[in-house]
Amino acid sequence: MEKLLKVQELVAAILDCEWQMFQRVRSAYPVSCQQSPETFRQIRASIFELWTEEMLASYLNDLHQAKAVGRNLLAEKYARMDNLIPRTNFNPLIEKIVAIDGDWQAEVKDKYPHLYSTVCRGMEPTNDGKNFSVYLRCELETYGQNTIELYHQQSSKALADGENLTLKMLKRLVEKGGFKDLDQAERHLAGLKAKSPSGAAGTN
Repeated sequence: MEKLLKVQELVAAILDCEWQMFQRVRSAYPVSCQQSPETFRQIRASIFELWTEEMLASYLNDLHQAKAVGRNLLAEKYARMDNLIPRTNFNPLIEKIVAIDGDWQAEVKDKYPHLYSTVCRGMEPTNDGKNFSVYLRCELETYGQNTIELYHQQSSKALADGENLTLKMLKRLVEKGGFKDLDQAERHLAGLKAKSPSGAAGTN
């Protein structure tokens, strides 16, 4: 119980730091979550709740160190996505993480196509944050070296154990949205799309 409370406290502290930074982001593309702090917190919490306590503590330290010197890590992420600033973090583990997560994304797309198209970034080649790999790479570049190492350790272990952390993250997200599980969320979205004009046309 004490360990769980510690994780919850770390997640809450990270969300507070990120939200303060996120509100000051100016991106080339509209960022809808800036107008919805609850949505922002739900999405980000679904990710961080899967992290280990060590990962969370390391990333929170990254955020605090950045704030102390006037850096905004989320602004840097979006600036990288928009190709406004050059890459400065060339840790080779970043590409290994992106490759693992890319395979997990492909599995999500295959199993839950309606959910994927609604809440996930695409995998089609683009030069901006609309592409999942670009988004994740630019986020990882803002992490400290220790956080990247811990992230890679978790991803590698999950891969070796046959786990898909993206599916686990999405499960948490849809549960926060009131669904029982991923299958129920997928059926719901499939029904909505079937009723829409574009959805109806697509089924013929």
